[in-house]
Amino acid sequence: MRGSDEKEARIDLSYYRDWVSKREKVIEKDKKKTVNFITISREFGCEGFELAEKLVEKINAAKGTPWSLFTRKMIEEACATGAMEAQDIHAISEKRWTFKDWFVDALVPRYLQSGSSVVFLRMRNMILNLVDKGNCVILGGGSQILTQNLDPKKFHGLHIRIVASYSWRLNRIENIYNLQREEAENMLRARQDARDRFIADFTSLNAADDSLYHVVFNNARNTPEMMADLILEYMKIVKALD
Repeated sequence: MRGSDEKEARIDLSYYRDWVSKREKVIEKDKKKTVNFITISREFGCEGFELAEKLVEKINAAKGTPWSLFTRKMIEEACATGAMEAQDIHAISEKRWTFKDWFVDALVPRYLQSGSSVVFLRMRNMILNLVDKGNCVILGGGSQILTQNLDPKKFHGLHIRIVASYSWRLNRIENIYNLQREEAENMLRARQDARDRFIADFTSLNAADDSLYHVVFNNARNTPEMMADLILEYMKIVKALD
Protein backbone atom coordinates (compact mmCIF):
# COMPACT_ATOMS: atom_id res chain seq x y z
CA MET A 1 0.00 0.00 0.00
CA ARG A 2 1.03 3.59 -0.51
CA GLY A 3 -0.10 7.04 0.46
CA SER A 4 -2.78 7.64 3.09
CA ASP A 5 -3.89 3.99 3.19
CA GLU A 6 -0.40 3.00 4.30
CA LYS A 7 -0.38 5.62 7.07
CA GLU A 8 -3.80 4.52 8.30
CA ALA A 9 -2.65 0.90 8.51
CA ARG A 10 0.36 1.81 10.65
CA ILE A 11 -1.54 3.69 13.37
CA ASP A 12 -0.88 2.17 16.78
CA LEU A 13 -3.96 1.03 18.72
CA SER A 14 -2.08 0.45 21.98
CA TYR A 15 -3.31 3.72 23.48
CA TYR A 16 -7.00 2.79 23.05
CA ARG A 17 -7.62 1.50 26.61
CA ASP A 18 -5.77 4.43 28.13
CA TRP A 19 -7.85 6.83 26.02
CA VAL A 20 -11.10 5.16 27.10
CA SER A 21 -10.08 5.31 30.77
CA LYS A 22 -9.22 9.00 30.57
CA ARG A 23 -12.43 9.86 28.73
CA GLU A 24 -14.54 7.96 31.26
CA LYS A 25 -12.98 9.97 34.08
CA VAL A 26 -13.72 13.24 32.27
CA ILE A 27 -17.33 12.23 31.61
CA GLU A 28 -17.79 11.07 35.21
CA LYS A 29 -17.00 14.56 36.44
CA ASP A 30 -19.90 16.05 34.48
CA LYS A 31 -22.45 13.49 33.34
CA LYS A 32 -24.82 16.16 32.08
CA LYS A 33 -22.30 17.66 29.70
CA THR A 34 -22.90 17.14 25.97
CA VAL A 35 -20.50 14.71 24.31
CA ASN A 36 -18.90 16.01 21.10
CA PHE A 37 -17.65 13.95 18.16
CA ILE A 38 -16.99 14.29 14.43
CA THR A 39 -17.46 11.82 11.59
CA ILE A 40 -15.74 12.17 8.23
CA SER A 41 -16.99 10.36 5.14
CA ARG A 42 -15.24 10.61 1.79
CA GLU A 43 -15.44 9.41 -1.76
CA PHE A 44 -12.59 7.03 -2.49
CA GLY A 45 -9.57 8.98 -3.68
CA CYS A 46 -10.23 12.04 -1.50
CA GLU A 47 -7.89 13.19 1.27
CA GLY A 48 -9.96 11.90 4.18
CA PHE A 49 -7.09 10.74 6.37
CA GLU A 50 -5.09 13.88 5.72
CA LEU A 51 -8.06 16.02 6.76
CA ALA A 52 -8.81 13.94 9.87
CA GLU A 53 -5.17 14.05 10.99
CA LYS A 54 -4.91 17.79 10.42
CA LEU A 55 -8.22 18.47 12.15
CA VAL A 56 -7.28 16.58 15.32
CA GLU A 57 -3.96 18.42 15.37
CA LYS A 58 -5.70 21.81 15.16
CA ILE A 59 -8.37 20.94 17.74
CA ASN A 60 -5.73 19.81 20.22
CA ALA A 61 -3.74 22.97 19.64
CA ALA A 62 -6.84 25.08 20.32
CA LYS A 63 -8.13 23.25 23.42
CA GLY A 64 -6.67 21.62 26.50
CA THR A 65 -8.97 18.58 26.40
CA PRO A 66 -7.40 16.17 23.87
CA TRP A 67 -9.20 14.62 20.92
CA SER A 68 -8.27 11.34 19.19
CA LEU A 69 -8.56 10.01 15.64
CA PHE A 70 -10.01 6.58 14.83
CA THR A 71 -10.03 5.27 11.25
CA ARG A 72 -11.95 2.41 9.72
CA LYS A 73 -8.79 0.29 9.73
CA MET A 74 -8.33 0.93 13.44
CA ILE A 75 -11.95 -0.01 14.10
CA GLU A 76 -11.52 -3.23 12.09
CA GLU A 77 -8.43 -4.09 14.11
CA ALA A 78 -10.19 -3.34 17.40
CA CYS A 79 -13.08 -5.62 16.36
CA ALA A 80 -10.79 -8.57 15.62
CA THR A 81 -10.78 -11.75 17.70
CA GLY A 82 -8.92 -15.02 17.51
CA ALA A 83 -11.60 -16.46 15.24
CA MET A 84 -11.86 -13.42 13.00
CA GLU A 85 -8.75 -11.36 12.41
CA ALA A 86 -8.61 -7.77 11.15
CA GLN A 87 -7.92 -8.82 7.57
CA ASP A 88 -10.95 -11.11 7.66
CA ILE A 89 -13.13 -8.28 8.91
CA HIS A 90 -11.83 -5.98 6.19
CA ALA A 91 -12.41 -8.60 3.48
CA ILE A 92 -15.98 -9.24 4.62
CA SER A 93 -16.78 -5.53 4.84
CA GLU A 94 -15.68 -5.14 1.22
CA LYS A 95 -18.27 -7.63 0.00
CA ARG A 96 -22.00 -7.34 -0.54
CA TRP A 97 -24.53 -9.00 1.79
CA THR A 98 -25.28 -12.15 -0.23
CA PHE A 99 -28.30 -14.43 -0.50
CA LYS A 100 -26.39 -16.90 1.68
CA ASP A 101 -26.02 -14.20 4.36
CA TRP A 102 -29.71 -13.39 4.13
CA PHE A 103 -30.62 -17.07 4.39
CA VAL A 104 -28.56 -17.54 7.55
CA ASP A 105 -29.71 -14.32 9.21
CA ALA A 106 -33.38 -14.75 8.31
CA LEU A 107 -33.85 -18.42 9.13
CA VAL A 108 -31.52 -19.19 12.02
CA PRO A 109 -30.76 -15.87 13.79
CA ARG A 110 -30.85 -17.43 17.27
CA TYR A 111 -28.20 -19.97 16.47
CA LEU A 112 -25.99 -18.37 13.85
CA GLN A 113 -25.25 -15.05 12.21
CA SER A 114 -23.68 -14.54 8.82
CA GLY A 115 -20.11 -13.28 8.70
CA SER A 116 -21.33 -10.00 7.21
CA SER A 117 -23.79 -9.41 10.04
CA VAL A 118 -21.16 -10.23 12.68
CA VAL A 119 -18.74 -7.73 11.14
CA PHE A 120 -21.35 -5.00 10.83
CA LEU A 121 -22.54 -5.42 14.42
CA ARG A 122 -18.99 -5.41 15.78
CA MET A 123 -18.11 -2.27 13.84
CA ARG A 124 -21.35 -0.57 14.85
CA ASN A 125 -20.81 -1.34 18.53
CA MET A 126 -17.21 -0.17 18.41
CA ILE A 127 -18.18 3.11 16.72
CA LEU A 128 -20.97 3.76 19.23
CA ASN A 129 -18.55 2.99 22.07
CA LEU A 130 -16.08 5.55 20.73
CA VAL A 131 -18.80 8.16 20.32
CA ASP A 132 -20.06 7.49 23.83
CA LYS A 133 -16.67 8.65 25.15
CA GLY A 134 -16.66 11.76 22.97
CA ASN A 135 -13.82 14.00 21.79
CA CYS A 136 -13.05 11.80 18.82
CA VAL A 137 -12.90 12.06 15.04
CA ILE A 138 -14.07 8.90 13.28
CA LEU A 139 -13.04 8.40 9.67
CA GLY A 140 -15.27 6.07 7.64
CA GLY A 141 -16.95 2.85 8.71
CA GLY A 142 -20.44 4.28 8.17
CA SER A 143 -20.09 6.30 11.36
CA GLN A 144 -22.01 9.22 9.86
CA ILE A 145 -25.08 6.98 9.47
CA LEU A 146 -24.77 4.87 12.61
CA THR A 147 -24.74 7.99 14.80
CA GLN A 148 -27.60 9.91 13.14
CA ASN A 149 -30.27 9.08 15.72
CA LEU A 150 -28.39 9.53 18.98
CA ASP A 151 -30.00 11.59 21.72
CA PRO A 152 -29.21 15.24 20.84
CA LYS A 153 -29.41 16.18 24.52
CA LYS A 154 -26.38 14.00 25.23
CA PHE A 155 -24.51 13.83 21.92
CA HIS A 156 -23.43 16.56 19.55
CA GLY A 157 -22.11 15.10 16.32
CA LEU A 158 -20.68 17.03 13.38
CA HIS A 159 -20.83 15.09 10.11
CA ILE A 160 -18.43 16.00 7.30
CA ARG A 161 -18.40 14.71 3.71
CA ILE A 162 -15.53 15.10 1.22
CA VAL A 163 -16.20 14.75 -2.51
CA ALA A 164 -14.34 15.51 -5.72
CA SER A 165 -14.74 15.02 -9.45
CA TYR A 166 -14.08 11.58 -10.89
CA SER A 167 -11.11 12.87 -12.88
CA TRP A 168 -9.50 14.54 -9.84
CA ARG A 169 -9.80 11.39 -7.75
CA LEU A 170 -8.59 9.22 -10.60
CA ASN A 171 -5.46 11.32 -11.07
CA ARG A 172 -4.73 11.16 -7.35
CA ILE A 173 -5.12 7.39 -7.25
CA GLU A 174 -2.77 7.04 -10.23
CA ASN A 175 -0.13 9.07 -8.40
CA ILE A 176 -0.55 7.49 -4.96
CA TYR A 177 -0.52 3.88 -6.12
CA ASN A 178 1.65 4.39 -9.21
CA LEU A 179 -0.99 2.79 -11.46
CA GLN A 180 -1.80 2.97 -15.13
CA ARG A 181 -5.08 4.69 -16.03
CA GLU A 182 -7.08 1.49 -16.51
CA GLU A 183 -5.80 0.02 -13.24
CA ALA A 184 -6.67 3.21 -11.40
CA GLU A 185 -10.16 3.25 -12.89
CA ASN A 186 -10.75 -0.35 -11.81
CA MET A 187 -9.55 0.41 -8.28
CA LEU A 188 -11.66 3.55 -8.00
CA ARG A 189 -14.85 1.79 -9.08
CA ALA A 190 -14.24 -1.31 -6.97
CA ARG A 191 -13.27 0.46 -3.74
CA GLN A 192 -16.03 3.08 -3.94
CA ASP A 193 -18.63 0.45 -4.74
CA ALA A 194 -17.50 -1.78 -1.86
CA ARG A 195 -17.73 1.07 0.66
CA ASP A 196 -21.17 2.16 -0.50
CA ARG A 197 -22.66 -1.33 -0.71
CA PHE A 198 -21.67 -2.43 2.79
CA ILE A 199 -23.36 0.64 4.28
CA ALA A 200 -26.44 0.40 2.06
CA ASP A 201 -26.97 -3.31 2.73
CA PHE A 202 -27.14 -2.87 6.49
CA THR A 203 -28.62 0.61 6.90
CA SER A 204 -30.69 1.01 3.70
CA LEU A 205 -29.19 4.49 3.40
CA ASN A 206 -26.93 6.06 0.79
CA ALA A 207 -23.62 7.45 2.07
CA ALA A 208 -23.71 9.99 -0.79
CA ASP A 209 -26.95 11.56 0.53
CA ASP A 210 -25.98 15.16 1.30
CA SER A 211 -28.78 15.48 3.87
CA LEU A 212 -26.74 13.27 6.24
CA TYR A 213 -24.04 15.92 6.62
CA HIS A 214 -23.54 19.32 8.19
CA VAL A 215 -20.84 20.30 5.69
CA VAL A 216 -19.81 18.91 2.29
CA PHE A 217 -16.40 19.91 0.89
CA ASN A 218 -15.09 19.72 -2.66
CA ASN A 219 -11.60 18.32 -2.14
CA ALA A 220 -10.50 19.51 -5.58
CA ARG A 221 -10.99 23.09 -4.41
CA ASN A 222 -10.06 22.76 -0.73
CA THR A 223 -6.86 21.41 0.80
CA PRO A 224 -6.91 19.42 4.07
CA GLU A 225 -5.47 22.49 5.80
CA MET A 226 -8.27 24.74 4.51
CA MET A 227 -10.99 22.24 5.38
CA ALA A 228 -9.61 21.69 8.88
CA ASP A 229 -9.54 25.45 9.53
CA LEU A 230 -13.14 25.85 8.34
CA ILE A 231 -14.37 22.92 10.45
CA LEU A 232 -12.63 24.33 13.51
CA GLU A 233 -14.40 27.66 13.00
CA TYR A 234 -17.70 25.84 12.58
CA MET A 235 -17.08 23.97 15.84
CA LYS A 236 -16.51 27.28 17.64
CA ILE A 237 -19.74 28.71 16.26
CA VAL A 238 -21.87 25.71 17.35
CA LYS A 239 -19.90 25.37 20.61
CA ALA A 240 -18.69 21.86 19.82
CA LEU A 241 -15.39 22.35 21.64
CA ASP A 242 -15.19 21.57 25.36
